[in-house]
Amino acid sequence: MPSLTLERLLASIGFGSRKECRALVRMGLVEYQGETLEDPFLEFEKRPDYITVNGEEVPTITEIYGILNKPLGYECSARPAHHESVYSLLPSRFQGMEVRLVGRLDVDTSGLICFSNQGNFIHTLESPKKGLKKRYRVSLARPLENDAEIALMKPMMLKNEKHSVQAKSLVKLDDKTVEIEITEGLYHQVRRMFAAVGNHVEGLERIAIGNLDMVSASVGQGEWRFCTAEDFEKLGISPK
Repeated sequence: MPSLTLERLLASIGFGSRKECRALVRMGLVEYQGETLEDPFLEFEKRPDYITVNGEEVPTITEIYGILNKPLGYECSARPAHHESVYSLLPSRFQGMEVRLVGRLDVDTSGLICFSNQGNFIHTLESPKKGLKKRYRVSLARPLENDAEIALMKPMMLKNEKHSVQAKSLVKLDDKTVEIEITEGLYHQVRRMFAAVGNHVEGLERIAIGNLDMVSASVGQGEWRFCTAEDFEKLGISPK
């Protein structure tokens, strides 16, 4: 097994190629335990928990699991077409670690989103077969009629889809505001479901994934944090 040199450590946590990491060290931008490190080939006996790069204390974990509170006006794409990328809200080094979002929210939808660089975690959260519920708060253009509410709770076919979808729960907060839970993750699904019953979504926020909601997530709009053991428990999955 290759020795853990400083350049390898930096590369493993997304600071670029080993050549780029050597340059960071030689510019005096890397510190450990308060000491500026000058040798990119310095060997560590064991992986340190943190290292400081350009004044920022960085955890040296390589398996990333996190949650983000997405604001409106951001595209869930690393190559956005018309708006700023959600990835701009995350550390730039995450892109070098192949971090990606778990599911997407469109530019006009805000709320909770997970991200990771671990395939099993991503698959578990995304797979409809796992039945993980996602809850949304919906602001409607018109009051939700009783017959529309009943229709949403029954299987419905959306245009160009092969399988039916339905709300797993639906709670009216007032005439034009509802909370809806779904397990699928189709393109613009919530908006299309309400359009199918003759209404129009004017505002949409994802407020929960599984039992992890915005209150327990405790992350401000546009902010992110690493997942905790409690988050994994609320999501009902193991990080592996």
